[in-house]
Amino acid sequence: MTSSNKHFLIIGAGLSGLCVSTHLIQKGAKVTLVDNGINYSSRIAAGMINPLVFRRMTKSWRVDEFIPYLKTFYREMEKETASSFFHEIPVRRLFSSEQERDFWLKKQEREDFKSFMHKVSDDDFSYSGGKNPFGSGRVKETFYVDVEPFSTNIKNWIKKKGTILLEEFEHDQLDQTKYKNISYDAVIFCQGYLNETNPWFDFLPLDQTKGETLTIRSQQLPEDLSLNRKCFILPKGNHLFKIGSTYGWSDPTTYVTEEAKEEILHNLSFITDEHVEVVDQEAGVRPTTRDRRPLLGTHPEFKNYHIFNGLGAKGYMLAPLITKEFVDYLIDGTELHKEVDIRRYYNS
Repeated sequence: MTSSNKHFLIIGAGLSGLCVSTHLIQKGAKVTLVDNGINYSSRIAAGMINPLVFRRMTKSWRVDEFIPYLKTFYREMEKETASSFFHEIPVRRLFSSEQERDFWLKKQEREDFKSFMHKVSDDDFSYSGGKNPFGSGRVKETFYVDVEPFSTNIKNWIKKKGTILLEEFEHDQLDQTKYKNISYDAVIFCQGYLNETNPWFDFLPLDQTKGETLTIRSQQLPEDLSLNRKCFILPKGNHLFKIGSTYGWSDPTTYVTEEAKEEILHNLSFITDEHVEVVDQEAGVRPTTRDRRPLLGTHPEFKNYHIFNGLGAKGYMLAPLITKEFVDYLIDGTELHKEVDIRRYYNS
């Protein structure tokens, strides 16, 4: 592992900022992380890691690379922080149509899908833990990151290895690479949906996508796996479940709405007829991109200013390896993956 004595100023301690800080520290770099303590994206993040896109039964982008690395990363960080936040969780997809079932049955025979699909059995067709008119399939290599303990323990680890400033970042206090009279080698902006306030990277097409989730209490839903149809259901223990989520395009508001609650409960009705108790409702804003690829790279004019953003709804799957590649780019000069490099926008 290459060592670096560079000092990086990182703006934002959401998933992006935490993973960038962690990888930089592991490379031997010095890190100062600035964060206001409010992360609206984490409020709705379930931390689910699912290798499949169910609509047409395809594999997620680069999933064959992401899954092995994220398992190593999260498990190593659990050891580093003496905590537990990375968990296996079986996922059962309740097919929404005969067509979707047929997609699965064809894909499960392919060599490149065998790592991610159990073959459908008679038990899958007769599964009774949720509405199952077309049968269901079980996904392999599925996990979830418990977001709150992950964030808390990684921040504490970073504090021991570097510096965290709990304050609002003030753009007008940044002069080249000097912030509040302290000089840094480079600045990395990990501001999530607040990127539109960034005077250096606001030209990038980052959308503000509102999402809402519910926490419900159910006596009937299974607590040993995640069911998926129209919505996800993540067991949280003691008959509590997180379900969601909604997508409100170009909506930066963070208040909950009755419309979203009704939408999620309507989607839940495709899985169960049980009348459930709504315990909590949360809203947050995801940073999403038009091409569904993250935004990584260096400002075209200010070569010491970098961005890491746009992880979207699959952030906990993408973040570990994408962050490693980004830090290798910063420290070792390796090339970024062309689909995430922001040069795809400003070179054209």
